[in-house]
Amino acid sequence: MKQQNQMAQLALIALLIMSSVSFGSNFKENPTYLLPMNCSELFPDNSTFLSYFEAVGRGQVAEDKVLSRKVFRILALRDQLNAAPELFEGTNPVDVLIRKTLCYYREQKDALQVVPYYDPKMIRYLKDSMKDLESKVDLAIFNCRFQQETKEALEKRAKKHEAIVRELKNEAQQSARQSFEKISREASKKARTN
Repeated sequence: MKQQNQMAQLALIALLIMSSVSFGSNFKENPTYLLPMNCSELFPDNSTFLSYFEAVGRGQVAEDKVLSRKVFRILALRDQLNAAPELFEGTNPVDVLIRKTLCYYREQKDALQVVPYYDPKMIRYLKDSMKDLESKVDLAIFNCRFQQETKEALEKRAKKHEAIVRELKNEAQQSARQSFEKISREASKKARTN
């Protein structure tokens, strides 16, 4: 029991020391070593979840390089998508997927406990969820690129037919002007004869 208390104290001290060290991540916030408690959908703040996700990857480099590699791959894909903001509107979809994955754990598995980045249950959950998360990230990027390509193809098609549209509109206006004048003359003629 005494040894467990000492280990817990050492872990807390290490956590405090590590929280004062900046990893130099791509996120504006300081590294997050505890899973955020708030998974509100109203005003979601993805930065704390991204930072926690990165901390898990960094924390597992010695014990589980495969998991770390997968975490860093997802974050690298996120950065690639962020570098092409024309591919999505609003929030980066990878940010949303990471937050939803972590929030599922927070809401379904461990709603009230403090969950540090090295928590064995969290690590097991992420290992089990990683294949699904990777698939969703790949699909999100595919969908972003597909929507962009589709939009560009539709714009090209619309521009290609624009000259024809202008020509047909001009013909329609000329025809309408002639019809309008003819109808007006007939109405005037009928009014005079009555």
